Amino acid sequence: MIDLHCHILPGIDDGPKTLGQSLAMARHALSNGIRLSVATPHIHLGCYDNNFDSIRDAQQKFQQALAEEGIALQLGMAAEVRVDAHLPGLVEAGKLPFLGNWEGYLALLIEFPDNHLPAGSEALVLWLIDRGILPVIAHPERNRAFVSHPNKLIPFVELGCLMQITAASLTGLFGTDVRQYAVSLVRQGLVTFMASDAHNLEKRSPNMLPALDRLHALIGREKADDLVNGNPQKLLGQIQHSQHQRVT
Repeated sequence: MIDLHCHILPGIDDGPKTLGQSLAMARHALSNGIRLSVATPHIHLGCYDNNFDSIRDAQQKFQQALAEEGIALQLGMAAEVRVDAHLPGLVEAGKLPFLGNWEGYLALLIEFPDNHLPAGSEALVLWLIDRGILPVIAHPERNRAFVSHPNKLIPFVELGCLMQITAASLTGLFGTDVRQYAVSLVRQGLVTFMASDAHNLEKRSPNMLPALDRLHALIGREKADDLVNGNPQKLLGQIQHSQHQRVT
């Protein structure tokens, strides 16, 4: 499988704090069927002040550590970018790494706040699309605004945004309502990717196998494989050109 959303780099956000913890996560991912993890640290100015260069440096150091430890996990890089007033400036300054390419657009993993949609979110998404950037919405099933009012997701679907659900949402880690909404999105065919959004080896581990079994039951093996292999590979192309992509 390809894990498009994983907080695996040490000491850069709310993921693992030490190199040892990151290496343990990498071993766990590999042993649970993940062959490529895309490191997606948060970019949330004032909280996690990451940018293209800092993430690239951390990814390259961790890639070297994986090689030294003989861990065969392939490693990409992107970011999980908070939707806020800083986003346009980050785009224009060329400070964002992208997930890859999707049908002629650069794909950007974006994250809304947990419990609401910021004012002007639709306009911001349209601004991005007008500049050749297609948002991939991280874990919409965990946003309380979407869970409580599913119709609020429709404008983003109509604009062409891609949806990435968290594997553990399907297995109930985030509660029954989140699980039910994730199932609904899958059944409606609105999900493009499933990823781990792993942060540690405790509750938020890089293991998508239980959720993959759930997908098999919901939509069949072929469509389930699209969410963890086919579509991610289409996005990444050759193993992650997007490691070196930014808009300038």
